[in-house]
Amino acid sequence: MLNRTPLYELRLADDQSWVIEPTGDTGEWVDEVARLLRLKPSSESGVRTIHVERLPYGDGDGEREHARLPRCGHPDAEGCISRAKPLELRRHPLIPGVVCRLRKDRESHQVKQQMRYALRPVYEETIRRGGLPLHAALVERDGQGVLLVGRSGVGKSTACRRLPQPWNALGDDLALAVRTGEGRYAVHPFPTWSAVQVGSGERTWDVNRSVSLSAIFLLTQGAEDAVEGVGTGVAAVALNDAAVTILYTVHACSGSGSTSLLRDVFSNAAAMARCVPVYILRLSLTGRFWEKIEEALEKGDSPHFRRAHGA
Repeated sequence: MLNRTPLYELRLADDQSWVIEPTGDTGEWVDEVARLLRLKPSSESGVRTIHVERLPYGDGDGEREHARLPRCGHPDAEGCISRAKPLELRRHPLIPGVVCRLRKDRESHQVKQQMRYALRPVYEETIRRGGLPLHAALVERDGQGVLLVGRSGVGKSTACRRLPQPWNALGDDLALAVRTGEGRYAVHPFPTWSAVQVGSGERTWDVNRSVSLSAIFLLTQGAEDAVEGVGTGVAAVALNDAAVTILYTVHACSGSGSTSLLRDVFSNAAAMARCVPVYILRLSLTGRFWEKIEEALEKGDSPHFRRAHGA
């Protein structure tokens, strides 16, 4: 009896479920994705499936082959969602979910890019449900999830390394905030793609794990650690920018449907800013910034905090 290549399930706190299904010779690629994301095998296909297959051309010049393919939106590219050099994403009327077609590429950085782009449908479905992918670190203490939002270089990764117990850094670059109810969100850690070493067996991310989102801190550098309140308008713009940063990395900000998607992103960012307490966190080089976070969480006198926690 032939051994069937396993399917893997990605399940999020908003009841969103995706099954990643390999076909042909893509089993090893899917196994590596499952290792990175700590996905468990699934016994059956789900309503939302990412079917992984190879592009139907050989090992020739990938640049020329990619250039010959019709762009998304072209009549000959029906169902095309995205086409980047490492892969293309398509919807097919007879197949629920998404078809992810991989270019044959043995270079580690290209394989890593394929894995990053393949998660685009998950981000888009999350946005449709009221959530956001965010350029942010995710940390937690006693089940309280905190997002540290900031541009590259502001100190997200350094802050994660400096946190003492019982704080736990779940991810330092990318988090998926899903809406779980009116004014409530849970957050999942997703990979720091710059740190991914394909096939190394080293760092992984438990993307099926989630924590309740208690507060968001917008990071900036300062001489002393301090927490300051911030208006919902500023918070909404910061969250929108953090989401768009992630969408750019998977080529989701151009092409068919991007205008509607970006409109939904801003709407979701505004809703999140109204429902979740957002602060500015000034980080010094040597201070105990986590104590400022703890004070904000324990004080909880913000009207945003009271609304987010049903008070």
